[in-house]
Amino acid sequence: MKMFTHFGLGVLAIAGSIIAVPTANATSITVNLGQSAQNYTLTGQGIDNPYGTYFNTQGTCTPGASTTSCVFSGSYTGSTPGFTAGTYQFLTTYANGALPASVSEDPLGGANQDYFEFYSIDPSTSMYLDLAESGGPNYNIPIFTDGVFDGGFSVAYVNPTCSGTSLGEAPCTQIDVGQVAGAIYSGQVTGSATFDSSIVTTPTPEPSSLVLLGTAFLALGSFVGYRRS
Repeated sequence: MKMFTHFGLGVLAIAGSIIAVPTANATSITVNLGQSAQNYTLTGQGIDNPYGTYFNTQGTCTPGASTTSCVFSGSYTGSTPGFTAGTYQFLTTYANGALPASVSEDPLGGANQDYFEFYSIDPSTSMYLDLAESGGPNYNIPIFTDGVFDGGFSVAYVNPTCSGTSLGEAPCTQIDVGQVAGAIYSGQVTGSATFDSSIVTTPTPEPSSLVLLGTAFLALGSFVGYRRS
């Protein structure tokens, strides 16, 4: 598996690991995200060779009239009481035409060529991590809201494949895909998320809202809830 992301304002990334900087009277929490049910897709832009540049599609997406919502989901584990096991949904919503974009940390041949950092995220974009603790409450954790990262996450591909524009003689690697406009690197991911306990909420929808949410989720298939990354 190749680690490929680390980023975040107020987050320190070292060798692919994300360490949150906690505030006073708060606890830094890390959960391990199990293999996603959806693909995380990088589409090459090829605008800054020999760096890789990408558009980031974070899971399965549902377009709306003005915004698009995406989700990747699975099971999580952790060591902090109350956050030890359950299911997760990482939810992203962005304005149509404002797909988040990233660039590789190093150019082709560099030690971190298969890591990326976001360089373009519209401030209206939101990313949230929703956790459903086994036998416990549901948690809503903002990751990116109001143009600022509140937390951080890192993911690793599981058996990614290449498609889209041909890479020619180049191998199917993340950095090579990022150098060809329209080339696609996609697959399920595992990873981790780190956040400060002070930003966690436990929303409780009204009964009427639950009925509406159930109807919406049925219509959207795998998409659920949303977010703040």
